[in-house]
Amino acid sequence: MHIADGIISPEVCAGMAVASAGAVGFSLRQLKKTETTKTIPLTGMMGALVFAGQMVNFPLVVAPVSGHLLGGVLASIILGPWAGCLVVTLVLVVQWALFADGGMVALGVNVFNMGVIGALGGYAVYAGLRRWMPSPRGTITSAIIAAWLSVLAASTMFCLEFALSGHHDYSLPNLFALMTTFHSLIGLGEALITGFVLSVVLDQRPDLVYGQPSLDNMQTETPRRSWQATPLRTAVVGLMVALAVAGFLAPFASGYSDGLEAVAEKMGFDAHVDADPQVLVLDEYQVPLGSEDSWFMSKLSVSIAGIGGTLAVFAIALLLGRGLKPGAEAGHAT
Repeated sequence: MHIADGIISPEVCAGMAVASAGAVGFSLRQLKKTETTKTIPLTGMMGALVFAGQMVNFPLVVAPVSGHLLGGVLASIILGPWAGCLVVTLVLVVQWALFADGGMVALGVNVFNMGVIGALGGYAVYAGLRRWMPSPRGTITSAIIAAWLSVLAASTMFCLEFALSGHHDYSLPNLFALMTTFHSLIGLGEALITGFVLSVVLDQRPDLVYGQPSLDNMQTETPRRSWQATPLRTAVVGLMVALAVAGFLAPFASGYSDGLEAVAEKMGFDAHVDADPQVLVLDEYQVPLGSEDSWFMSKLSVSIAGIGGTLAVFAIALLLGRGLKPGAEAGHAT
């Protein structure tokens, strides 16, 4: 759902950038109050997992369209809403800066749709539902519903931004119908991935979930499993999983257009996409190896790009976490 430059008007992009900057800045202030040094590696791990997960487009069974993980709800449930918003924002910035995925002018729009709505809005839905379903099964059910709604809400927000951009030549009812239809299906994938990952975490290390007993007790409490995973060890394992996803699954991602691209092609507003986007490093998720015609080399170039991006997100998240200088060691939950 990464929006390229040219689709949303500069005025709307500017407004969404201001709103996104405010939300991200508020998240940083809140995170500074609650973050502990032990959660910093987990923030890097979640950033790496979300980045790698977003590289693996999965096909929709009923149409030649693909979708990918947004990850906002999953990151927020594990890390808390403020860190979740920051993680998704960091992933979007790296995707734009290294791979020109999403437009520079539209970066604030993408952050708002996927970071603010996806992470903060999605977590609000999750938290509200969880009050009615406090059991572990209810927690997973709440996460699944919130994840699905977060994708649908982000696609609906795009429709509003498109309408405000003055595209009067296009049928907004048709746009809304196509966007919500495709993204309701993509949301099913988001819900399944979120539910599966959360169920594994709840089974193995429930204390890693935001709102559960403090990570500071991790070393003293009796673990449910034979292995004792400190936050650093957990982050290393998570990073290995992310690298495996980026290195071995991303090269075989679906080649179908994603939901937004498919709608743009169907309605014809893909013609508005900036034909000469700002490229800082690479213009796609491929490292030039000089043998683009080779099937193996093309897959290898995607794999290298994915691994590089995953490591970049992990490293930046660690540096950012250390820069926050935790003001309190009050624990993971507040």
